[in-house]
Amino acid sequence: MARILCVWEMGSALGHLSNLKPFVDAAQAAGHQVILALKELHNIAAVLPNCALPLFQAPYLMRPPRTSSRLLSYSQLVLERFETDAELTALCQAWDTLFDAVAPDVVVYDFAPSALIASLGKPWRKWVIGNGFFIPRGDGPFLGLFPRVKKTAENAATLRNADATLLARVNHVLHRRGIAAIADVRQLFSQADSQLLMTLPELDAFGARPGADYVGIPPQMPSQAPRWPAGGGQKIFAYLAKFPALEAFLAALDGLNASTLIYSRDIPPALQARFPRLGFVDSPLDLEQVNAEADLVVNMGSHTTCAQALMAGVPQLVIPRRQEQYFTAARIASQGRGVLMPANTERPAAAIARALDLPRANLAFDPERRRRLSGPLLAARIGDLLAGLEP
Repeated sequence: MARILCVWEMGSALGHLSNLKPFVDAAQAAGHQVILALKELHNIAAVLPNCALPLFQAPYLMRPPRTSSRLLSYSQLVLERFETDAELTALCQAWDTLFDAVAPDVVVYDFAPSALIASLGKPWRKWVIGNGFFIPRGDGPFLGLFPRVKKTAENAATLRNADATLLARVNHVLHRRGIAAIADVRQLFSQADSQLLMTLPELDAFGARPGADYVGIPPQMPSQAPRWPAGGGQKIFAYLAKFPALEAFLAALDGLNASTLIYSRDIPPALQARFPRLGFVDSPLDLEQVNAEADLVVNMGSHTTCAQALMAGVPQLVIPRRQEQYFTAARIASQGRGVLMPANTERPAAAIARALDLPRANLAFDPERRRRLSGPLLAARIGDLLAGLEP
């Protein structure tokens, strides 16, 4: 029996927990001991109901990022979270305490950069998982160069400085720990025994990677069937959070001759009441059935939601609020599979109309590939990894 520690350090909401769930379930079914170290403990019940596993609060800095400029690379992204040697040293000390308490045989890392730094030189097996935004490419001149970065001398200097700063910060910690310095920041990820990209090549924020291990998305959790409100012939499903143009967007949906169903956990009841023709629910729906019936899916750029709609061949209107969501939306729009709408748009009706006009015939996705990328391929890869552990 192996001791498998699943860790999640950065990011928010349910996606990271959903990524870890297949590993937790498969490891338990195989008789291994699973321990969790998670950033958001309050969301555990939504993904792992009745969880009785040993549980730690993952180390992370509670202050918000202090930088507001547009990020150009993965190095800049993680440097937002530990801006000084002292901050990274404290995080690694916390991970050391946790690792010593658990004594893992395997660690599964979902967006956990300081945990990876604290793991350098450690003997356990390391499995890195996540979608394309959270596992950077290492085959270019810089670590995880974000899309559409202009090739200017100024940007090149910024990128070199970010990689050098991160490398120096990591090596400062390693020196204090008596561990040999690393020569390149790519070693944070090349130390891993396996890297599983839980995405599709079509949605990889860094672009499709030659020879990468794309294992698709986790299987959907059981949810309720959609109940479409009365309306016209077209069906629109929207998975919404708050954004600047929300009220105008709801008004635009209300003005359509359509049956519109909206899932949201944070649209105020008073605002919902202003649009009685729209159907609102606050519990997750069966997205496979939704995608089979909808003429348009609106979402905020959540990776799994976008992947499900893309594989179902349904047009999307994507309203990103964060940088990684923008990259997902841009990938969808560049392939003609959806429309990207700015969260502060002044013309939501025009964006909705463009999305509804997308030709469904051009959005077809191979059914067998869809089946494999919706859980079976991921399950097979996890099974292979678990089978390679010592009995």
